[in-house]
Formats: sequence, C-alpha cells, structure tokens
Amino acid sequence: MTNPNPAAQPQIDLSRASAISCLVVDDHQVLATLSLHHLMQVVPDPRKFENPRMRPLLLADPMLAELADKRETVQRYFTGAKRTNVPRYGDFIYDRVKDRKHRGTPPICLGTPSKLTVIYGPDGTAKIGIPFGRMFLAVDGETQRAAWEEFHHKFAERVQAGMEEEEALESIRVPVEIHHNLPVERLQELFYERNVLGSKVNANEAIAKDQRDPATQIVRAVMAMPIMKPNGEQVPTSSIVQQQSRQVGKKAPHWVTLSALRTMVVTTILGRSGLQYGAKPVPMPEDVDFEALKAEVAEITHTILQRYADKFAAKDVMLIGAPAIMAGIGVAANKVVRNLPRAEGPTITLDDLLGRLDEIRWGKDAGFWDGVATRKTPKGVTTVAGPKEVGYAVAEAIEGSNPVSSAQIRGHAAAPAQPMLDSAGEVPIVPEMPAEPTEMVTNTA
Repeated sequence: MTNPNPAAQPQIDLSRASAISCLVVDDHQVLATLSLHHLMQVVPDPRKFENPRMRPLLLADPMLAELADKRETVQRYFTGAKRTNVPRYGDFIYDRVKDRKHRGTPPICLGTPSKLTVIYGPDGTAKIGIPFGRMFLAVDGETQRAAWEEFHHKFAERVQAGMEEEEALESIRVPVEIHHNLPVERLQELFYERNVLGSKVNANEAIAKDQRDPATQIVRAVMAMPIMKPNGEQVPTSSIVQQQSRQVGKKAPHWVTLSALRTMVVTTILGRSGLQYGAKPVPMPEDVDFEALKAEVAEITHTILQRYADKFAAKDVMLIGAPAIMAGIGVAANKVVRNLPRAEGPTITLDDLLGRLDEIRWGKDAGFWDGVATRKTPKGVTTVAGPKEVGYAVAEAIEGSNPVSSAQIRGHAAAPAQPMLDSAGEVPIVPEMPAEPTEMVTNTA
C-alpha cells in the first residue's frame, strides 16, 4: 500500500478529534499506543454492561446502548475463569508498574464499524484521528481492559495518599490494535480467530516461561543443582525435568515434568492448601524471608530427588514421579520447613521425613496405591489421578494421618506405630486393626 499524495489527504480536525501516532498495517488496521486515561475513555469498563444496577443508566445513553448491543454480538460475558482472572491480572499490572518493572502488556484489539481518518507522514509514520466521544469495542483483550480498571483504582489511591506522583499515572501507555471500517460481523469473526483458532500454551510450557512466580523461581534453583543418576553420571537436574510436554515419554531421558516438580515445591511451601493451585501463581506467606525459604525448599526438594533417583528414573514401573504423588510428598515435606512464619515451627526433621519415605512401596502395579492414587481401567491398566482429585488422600497416606492407607502403601499388615503429626500438630488416632491381618503383595520392583 503506497502513501497517498499528502496534499490530497483528508486532515484531522484537532478541535473534534485526537490525532494518535500510529503504524498502518492496511486500510482497516493500525498499531498504536493510548494513554491509560484515553483508553478508559474510548473503551468503557465492559463489566458495567453486565451490572444489573448500572445497566439502565448506561443504556439511557444512545451511544453506550449501541456499543452494548454490538458487544452482545462480538464478546462473551464475564463469567468463570474470565471473571476470576481480572483481579489477578490487575494485581500483576499493579505490582509491575509500582516496582517500575512493567514491560508492557499484549496489545488490546479494538474495533469500530466507523471509518477513521488516517493521514500519512513523509517518513512512513501516520496519525489516526479518534473523534472525541467515539467508543470502541474490545474485540480481544477485554480481561486486560477490566484489569487496567482494577489497577487504576489501586494506583489512584496511592497518588491521593501522596505515595506516588500523579504524573506516573498519566505517563502509562497501553499498546492497542485499532480495526476500523469493519462491520460487526467481521469483528465477531476476528474474536473467533483470536480466541478459538489459536493454539493455547499447555500448563508445563506456561510454567517454563514464567520467571516471576516464586514457586517457579525455587524450581529453577533446584534445576540448577547437579544430580547423580543411578548409573553414577552427574548431570544438571534440569536435564531430568521435562519442560515442554505435559507428560514424560517412555523413552525420554526425563524423570518428571516441570509442572509435577513445581507442584511438589508449592505443597512443600503451603502444605495441603497448595494442592489447589495447579499452574496458577502462588502467593508467598507474609513476613517470609524469600531467599532463605527458597534455599531451604530447593535443598529439601533436591535431596528427595537425589535419594530416590533410582525410583524416579524407573518411571515405567514406579509411581514416585507422578504429579499426585509428588504433591503428597510436598505436603509431608511442609512439616520440615523451618523458614515459614508459623507459631509451631517444623514438626519433623528432614531425616525423619526421609525415613518415612524409605518405607513406602513405590511400585506401580503391585497394588499398594490402589484406591489411594491409582485406579484400574477395564483393560487392567493402572492410571493415576491428578493432584486436585487425589492429592489429599495421597498426602494422608504418605504422612501417616490415615493409618489404613498409610499401612497399605508401605506394605504393612498393620498401621505404622508412630504416624507423622497432622497439620494441627497432633498425633492422629489409630484404630485397632483386625485380628487376622490381610496378606499384602510385596513389591518386587
């Protein structure tokens, strides 16, 4: 596309419109940045359209009513993950801007059926005119737009309290794509293309790319340590962690996935409450020395990987590397951690934990984990459920708070005499076992 003759170009009337510097992609699309305040003016907070109390007031304005009608056609409602992601996204933006580490957000895709005036400069740049009062649909990036609203409220409070300069808020710019002179049906297709046809990153890849999450930082500290393989070869721990795929291939050199290792780290820090986080960012406990916690948890995790290297490496016949099992190990390891701000302090030592883990039968097909972590398919194949489904049961069996399952995974005919302390720091009550003990299959793996 060639630039038209400057003399023949339409001009932007600055008394009626803002002239925004941009890069032209084609006759219908430009790339630009808007100040945060300008973005909030031209793209109203989309959640207001779904607020029953605000909706009548909004729809009383013909321009907002028309925008709401177009949004019904193009966008989806703030429900489920879209709704719950807004405050997290807002906190992410807030922390990054407050700490002066913000490196931008993905461009918000804006759309309007109206044709906007674009004028070209002599150096390949251009300006697009946005008439005062013109409003746009957030075709893609509505969650981010709502998150900027959350951020604005929090940051404005800091400005009012004298903790930030007002210029800091005024200087924030947000990248946008502006699609103009397109019918609503084409904007609806654009939403579909952006949100349905794209290939989403799996949880393992997402964790691998996240450098901010504290749990992932601890995992990276573990992976930077050397580890001895069963054959005596010393390698970086990172070489035995699958960082791309969601599963460890049978012939792959990896022992565990990155997500499984991170789950173990999360439960080591948070105990049972860590079972529900999955790949989500993990908040650190208040008043914690993160560097000290990071070093301690990394050392505990690495010690477990090294001690049971032969079990982790034998992934075809051993269960220890399954995410649900590693999550349960982390729950037990939580009782070892000293650098957590809790009144009771650690309840067991690392040697105590390793001694208890030594007793466990990790074999996949010997029946020790049936009904605890594993299930049999109709064809007799052993499957392991995920941490959220069976994590609590696995944790109870590993730490000994459930004497029946604790005995089962250790191949005992009776419950262990001294189970580990539960989360309240109390010894669980052990029921009497039947007079005729059930014979257990020994693990030959």
